[in-house]
Amino acid sequence: MLNVQCSMKKIRISGVGCCLMDRIYDNIDFQSESFRKYLSKKAGDGGLEPGKLTFEEELEHFAGQSFSSDILPLLTSGRKADKENIGGPCIVALINAAQLAWEESKVSFYGCSGDDEVGEDLLKKLRQTPVDLSHYRIQKGSETASTSVLSDPNYDNRHGERTFVNTIGASWHYLPEEVDDSFYNSEICVFGGTALVPRIHQGLSAMLKRAKSKGSITVVNTVYDFINEKEHPEQRWPMGDSDESYRFIDLLIVDHEEALRLSGCVDITSAISFFREKGTGAVLVTNGARNVSLWADSPLFGKVPEQTMPVSAAVGEALKQGKKGDSTGCGDNFAGGVIGSLARQLSIINCQLSKLDLKEACRWGIVSGGFACFYYGGTYLEGKEGEKQSYLQELYGQYLKQEGAC
Repeated sequence: MLNVQCSMKKIRISGVGCCLMDRIYDNIDFQSESFRKYLSKKAGDGGLEPGKLTFEEELEHFAGQSFSSDILPLLTSGRKADKENIGGPCIVALINAAQLAWEESKVSFYGCSGDDEVGEDLLKKLRQTPVDLSHYRIQKGSETASTSVLSDPNYDNRHGERTFVNTIGASWHYLPEEVDDSFYNSEICVFGGTALVPRIHQGLSAMLKRAKSKGSITVVNTVYDFINEKEHPEQRWPMGDSDESYRFIDLLIVDHEEALRLSGCVDITSAISFFREKGTGAVLVTNGARNVSLWADSPLFGKVPEQTMPVSAAVGEALKQGKKGDSTGCGDNFAGGVIGSLARQLSIINCQLSKLDLKEACRWGIVSGGFACFYYGGTYLEGKEGEKQSYLQELYGQYLKQEGAC
């Protein structure tokens, strides 16, 4: 039974997981001698890999050099970051969900930062978003989590790609016990990028089970799990602490690489079969500028045979015409678009409970992910309420026309 009441109250979306400061360096050439010097030689060794994440201390161990004083200046020719922005799979998804469904939802984030200067800057930016921060904690004496995002817009035939160097910082210390009952008393519970919040990740199955026991819809959107990749590069990644987590997930949102590493499979069809057999209700798989794969078989979404949906042609055309930005946060915004659509659908369903439309949610995910290519970083800070929603509505209309023409 879903936790949806017969009233016009807003749908509560609560998310726990990764929130950090992104430092974005654009126009990094992944084919350059300086970048290739730090390329990974084997799985989990701490080296750089396009599209993947490594930890700063692991890269330093791999290279025998300091990241801040040696490696980063060489990769960036000593320049400052092009942009500092709110990053992290959970908070970026929540911000987009709130901007998309601001009339229908109340969105709350459960997470933390350090009490350093970076944390102060991050909190200032967070306060410019529509996300409720009343459950946001400051960890005293801790460094705020951050990621250096190295972006090559020309990689993969100009589709673009990024490489991430992460510092976990205060996120090491955020515990499941700090997530109170209000989180679980939400219509939608989001677990975003928990592999970068290790203690939450280690308690994932229990947290998911508790959310389901309260009647919540559970959404998990993942991030590259370098901890498990390093410890067991020959094995598939567990979902948090164990595969038990899968049967408490209503909707799993993963990218192509993460789907293969979580399932241990060599193709997406096999990976989706793996998730289905483990008890997951629905799956969405993104793949950069390529088609999105989807499947569902659950009381929530009904039966949706495995299929693909194209990315936005309008976004692709705008980028060809020179509209400038980067691909940082596209996947996180995709997840937020999906979550925002689910909230809007729930608010319409209200008393008459029927199945949610996964394809409709995916449409909003696709245009949200596409729109993220038009600016730097994952988070779009609005000048006024409803601003981003209007942009997404235009892209959504164009996408419907694209579908109709297919």
